[in-house]
Amino acid sequence: MDRVLEIVLDVVIPAVPDRKSSKAATGAASRAHASPKPSERAASLCAALPSLVALPDARECVTTVAFDHDGVLGGLGWRVAVESRGDTQCVVVSSRSAHTPGVTLVAPIFEAALDANGIAHALFDAAPEPFREALGSVDDLSAAATLVAMRSRWQWPRDGVEVLLTFDEDLHERSAPPQKPTGLDTHGADAAPPPDSHELHELRVSAPWPEGEDERPVVDALFACAGDLIGALPAFVRMTDALERAIAGSVTGDAEAIKAEAVDLAGAATAESALVAIGRNISAQWFGNDAGVRDSTNGEFIHQMRVSQRRLRTAMRIFSRWCDETWETRIEPELKWLGGLLGDARDRDVFVESTLPALAAADVEPGRWDAIRDAANAQRLAARARLREALASERYALAALAWLQWLDQLARRAHDAGNAGLSLRRHAKKRVRRYYERLVDTQKLTAIDEASRHRARINAKYLRYTIEFFATLTSRSTRMEVARTLARLQSVLGDGNDAAVALRYLERMDAEPYQLGFARGWCEAVKRYTAKEGERLLRELGEPKVSRGA
Repeated sequence: MDRVLEIVLDVVIPAVPDRKSSKAATGAASRAHASPKPSERAASLCAALPSLVALPDARECVTTVAFDHDGVLGGLGWRVAVESRGDTQCVVVSSRSAHTPGVTLVAPIFEAALDANGIAHALFDAAPEPFREALGSVDDLSAAATLVAMRSRWQWPRDGVEVLLTFDEDLHERSAPPQKPTGLDTHGADAAPPPDSHELHELRVSAPWPEGEDERPVVDALFACAGDLIGALPAFVRMTDALERAIAGSVTGDAEAIKAEAVDLAGAATAESALVAIGRNISAQWFGNDAGVRDSTNGEFIHQMRVSQRRLRTAMRIFSRWCDETWETRIEPELKWLGGLLGDARDRDVFVESTLPALAAADVEPGRWDAIRDAANAQRLAARARLREALASERYALAALAWLQWLDQLARRAHDAGNAGLSLRRHAKKRVRRYYERLVDTQKLTAIDEASRHRARINAKYLRYTIEFFATLTSRSTRMEVARTLARLQSVLGDGNDAAVALRYLERMDAEPYQLGFARGWCEAVKRYTAKEGERLLRELGEPKVSRGA
């Protein structure tokens, strides 16, 4: 087992609702003891990628059971898994860490076969001491997740790099994994999953990265292979593999929406290295929500993915000198397309769930708005369908991959430059001052038009995100009071903007003259109130401070 770099892609297929459990059980049992012919998907891969070389016994049913102890091992980036193929079992212990977003470093700790009775204690006694200290005892381990798949493997020579392609088809998550019997035995793990299991297909492209050797040719080869896979199948890059997501509680990654977390700038001395850290942070929010946008009816996924795209656009404004040709031609136009779809879907969510109910509640006859709300909801569902279709497209898959590859190359340049690049503190101070001055120079919000108030809201957003990106470099009052005031200002002006958007929607709908007149008056009152409240918050806004430094 060699240390490898890995990129994971998913091809998600909904579960068949009327599949019979008995039929599935029979199929699973036969797959465990046979060498099936290649599936249509595997055959199409081979046809589209003629350089693939099938490995001996390359297609087999594989059951993987992951074990953990109260999340200790996962928290350390270690994975304990037992893989079962027919009558053979093997325990594999490895460490996993993000090399760059979308590229995972998998390093071996140890691997050994299990006999019929299990010899886990002997294996763990021979494991490295740090691992045994963290674990405590093999008896403390319990099964955290079980996945069953039909696995195919190919060698894929690419630009002098020996790439391995692993294709796990019909990947099923067991909804209630069994507790560990003595000796890590996983008898019965080949049983068919319940009819309501999730199904997906997972592609993993990996290649050895020996200690001391340059990883760049390896990473370049992996990204090239991933691009070819996206062209051959509707494949989408993921930050983590299915087993890790199953351990976390959702194999499809749609358990709950992922909000932005604080940016970790530890070790970042230059502006370029800070952009790498910010890019990692944004990627976690972006790719933590895109599967949920595709697969879930929960609108919070749309909201959080839209926030990630807004944060990304703001970051690239702050770091505009790094907007190279690749960014401007391959990434930015695609993200503008994606942002428009996310914005339309989110605005219609707000219209249906917030603005219209408030408008109806203000009327003496709220029932007269029911037909409008039904029509608006139909339009909302259509906007969501357009967004889901886009996120299931090759265009989106290639744009996402292009961003991750661009970020990886940026990380290389930042690493090569070391501390010789542009000072982070000077860059942060300059950008914070610029957005602050632009915001406080705004004319009275009650005296300017709607478009100008919208620009003021955008400037507040730019300043807020800039402070959040550079939070560890700012004063405590900036992180607390200034950021809080900016959040309130952005929210208040957002309410006014929502009212303006609602009125535009209503004017394009089959609304009665009374409803349009009522809505115009109500929306004007909301905009006036929010402008007045925004002025008050601007007066309270303190000047943000970036701490002194080189």
